[in-house]
Amino acid sequence: MTRSLDLAARHAWRAAFAAAVLNATGMTADFLLARGLPAMPAYPYVISVLVGIALILILLIRRQSATVRLGSAVFMVNTAVLLVGLWITSGYWAATGSAWTPFQANKLGALTVAMLAPQLAVGLVSIAGFTAIALGKFYFLDPEIQSGFPVGEAWLILIYALFAGVLLAYRVRGLAIEREMLRVQAEAAASDRLARTFLRLSDYANTPIQTIAFATELLRARNRDDLMPVLDRLTRAVERLRELSEALTRHQKAHHWSPGEESLDSSFPRQTLVPGDSRYSPYNGIGRNPAA
Repeated sequence: MTRSLDLAARHAWRAAFAAAVLNATGMTADFLLARGLPAMPAYPYVISVLVGIALILILLIRRQSATVRLGSAVFMVNTAVLLVGLWITSGYWAATGSAWTPFQANKLGALTVAMLAPQLAVGLVSIAGFTAIALGKFYFLDPEIQSGFPVGEAWLILIYALFAGVLLAYRVRGLAIEREMLRVQAEAAASDRLARTFLRLSDYANTPIQTIAFATELLRARNRDDLMPVLDRLTRAVERLRELSEALTRHQKAHHWSPGEESLDSSFPRQTLVPGDSRYSPYNGIGRNPAA
């Protein structure tokens, strides 16, 4: 589960970082293109670029302690600053007439959000912001400027917003499935490690149980009546341990054992008795070697 949350935090950090970089570089390029426009103010570009750089530095500082909340907050701040800048500069661009493609930055921004937004809610709000800014600015422009726009503007941005929303939902769903698969894999790996530990414990207990069974048989061979009740209890206890070990051993074939994994500690090698060994008894078939 922790790895799944870490993955979500990394996704959010990368999304916010990419958005801040695009803000700083995109607004810089836009400013260079707008230098020839009369009365185009520089402060929207400067503020947007400076905020983008500041957010980049914050993300770099918090890289090792990134969270989904941090990534989402940075993404929203970056989007808000960018929207303010577009609101101010779009009016000057619109005044140029045919030299400007209406609300191209807003359309591109909505599609970019679909690719980068760290969370569904954050992405939908950002897409709605780019759409609302374009529509609102359109109705604040002079009717003469509006008449020079292509047919369908600025309502065409609603189509971009629809596509962006669908792409965003599809992408967020894919990330959620990826994180869920990671969580399931982590739980499966943990269960596998636990199962291997139990199997090693079962195999590691083989020699002590064999020793108890061997000692019990030796004592029983002396035919001491006073020891028989105790020996019978030991025999039953060994039989129960044998049944438990056999139940665990049945699951050994489901695991791939590498050399050295079958023992808890290589410094404690297992002793496997075979028929003909002086210590062999009917009870020593307990805890078969999983590597065999």
